Amino acid sequence: MKAHPTAVISPEAVLAEDVEVGPYTVIEGPVQIGAGSRVASHACLRGDLRIGPGCQIGSGAILGADPQSVGFDPAIQSGVEIGEGNVIREYVTIHRSLYEGQSTRIGRNNFLMTGAHLGHDVIMGDHNVVANNCLLAGHVEIGHRCFLGGGSAFHQFMRIGDYVIVRGQSAFGLDIPPFVTAAGVNRISGLNVIGLRRGGFDRDARAEIKKAFDLLYRSGLNLTQALEAADSRDSWSDQARLFIDFFRVPGRRGFCLKRFGGEDPDL
Repeated sequence: MKAHPTAVISPEAVLAEDVEVGPYTVIEGPVQIGAGSRVASHACLRGDLRIGPGCQIGSGAILGADPQSVGFDPAIQSGVEIGEGNVIREYVTIHRSLYEGQSTRIGRNNFLMTGAHLGHDVIMGDHNVVANNCLLAGHVEIGHRCFLGGGSAFHQFMRIGDYVIVRGQSAFGLDIPPFVTAAGVNRISGLNVIGLRRGGFDRDARAEIKKAFDLLYRSGLNLTQALEAADSRDSWSDQARLFIDFFRVPGRRGFCLKRFGGEDPDL
């Protein structure tokens, strides 16, 4: 381990031999850090925090702090789990779970830009980009390969599906289905066509997703009617079915069903 002499590292911490720790960083409690990870200066890592191999932790990041919940009992034993290959830039905050024995969970190969906040019990998948100063409240669930624009905010207990792109300075308190572009306040503006292309979805797959999107957002049917119409069709592709089934999962927040803006680009 290569630690700057000003770093304060708890004897309970378990760091791989090649982990680098920068000046004035504090590692408090049974923190675990995997091989090849680097922690920059003035970071604060605490508690039951597990960081996978190959991660980069920026200056001033605070990982594993208590949740911002009135009445939280600090004696509760909970933690944060961070997978391999994540880039967590300057002043990112990730808080531990609100519940005994549970963890806030971050997947693999995510990029969290400066000032992003992930509240307690957030569950994040893989290959997501969270831009500067995004605010994710407690219990937000994020799928895979999403891009959340800078300064956007997300209410507690909402879900964000795979391949979602959110415009900067937007605000959401309702669930965002997969494969869409979202903007403004709880609005869907179309499909994330560029993201689908980059994700390897072929033309037929994109066309099927578009049919499912049109049924939910352009048919004039309400949600119950649209799902019944989807069931009456002989078959859907796996990707289109994923989109439709997102609306079958009951959540606490409801769904973003209102649209604005122009038509989708050519698929």
